[in-house]
Amino acid sequence: MAETTLAPASRTAAPARRVRRRWADLPVVVRYGVVGGVTQVVYLSVLAATLAAGANYVVALGAAQLAAMIFAFPAYRGQVFRAEGPLGRQLVAFLGVWWTGAALSLVGVPALVEVAGLRPLVAQLLVLVGVVLLSFVGHLRVTFRRTAS
Repeated sequence: MAETTLAPASRTAAPARRVRRRWADLPVVVRYGVVGGVTQVVYLSVLAATLAAGANYVVALGAAQLAAMIFAFPAYRGQVFRAEGPLGRQLVAFLGVWWTGAALSLVGVPALVEVAGLRPLVAQLLVLVGVVLLSFVGHLRVTFRRTAS
């Protein structure tokens, strides 16, 4: 009876290296779009689940912001901007950029819900367009900026 063996590490590692290399070769805006899209799935999933559990939409917005932020910082730092340098400075800058966008959501969504009568998820999707653009530029130019050597 033939014995099955696991493939050597070098055989299985080569495809993973190719994927990582192709990912790294993508323009930063494409990597941001992919990782930002996953971040939004996390955000909207927590928002929808919290709303479905009966929470007030402002509480749901806060929970969604926190969950997405915890996911986004390491993902943006490592996968999108491939940042090096002082982690503490980047975290503080990240929080500043992130909470600027969060503030737009926390003000814009209630305004659209209360004044325009939109449902919270629809209002969030509308506000999200501006937040995504602001966040990309903020993280590129402030949070994970490259310093001249």
